[in-house]
Amino acid sequence: EWGSREVKLWDAETGQEIAALDGALYSATFSPDGKTLATTGPDHSILLWDGTTGRRLQSLSGHASAVRGLAFSTDGQTLVTIDYAQEVKLWDTAAWRERATIPSHPGGVNCLDLSPDGKTLATGGEDRIVRLWDTATGRQLGMLMGHASPVRSVSFSPDGSVLASGGDDKTVRLWNYKRAP
Repeated sequence: EWGSREVKLWDAETGQEIAALDGALYSATFSPDGKTLATTGPDHSILLWDGTTGRRLQSLSGHASAVRGLAFSTDGQTLVTIDYAQEVKLWDTAAWRERATIPSHPGGVNCLDLSPDGKTLATGGEDRIVRLWDTATGRQLGMLMGHASPVRSVSFSPDGSVLASGGDDKTVRLWNYKRAP
């Protein structure tokens, strides 16, 4: 129901309700295997749910403000979260522990995307720069410069060989990408 604070989990094949999840919801994403649903709400935490039963598994905390977005790597080993204070965190999904905090761009982070192999995070910011990060360590791998205004979108190609970035300068840039082993 519109305006309700109840979130429901449905079986897509049967149309049957699986569970009603408690609490408000800002963002949600399933792990690649569908076994875990991660959600965010107004209390700065990330809630983890069993993706098949709707049973609450645990809560992750560590953000200073409400978490506005999250994404799993395609291998399911990393969960990336970003809050309203522009703080990006990388979580190890095997232990559900924070692996690293990514420094914000000057002016803030506007967008992010994970490479298909889950090893690289791309962030775009108000500083007109696309930054590349190692998801295992949080170490910055490089910077891609060329936009004349803030970067609003970044996206890896399905094979991870190209990174596209778009900005307020009304350009889309294509960057050849090959990560060194």
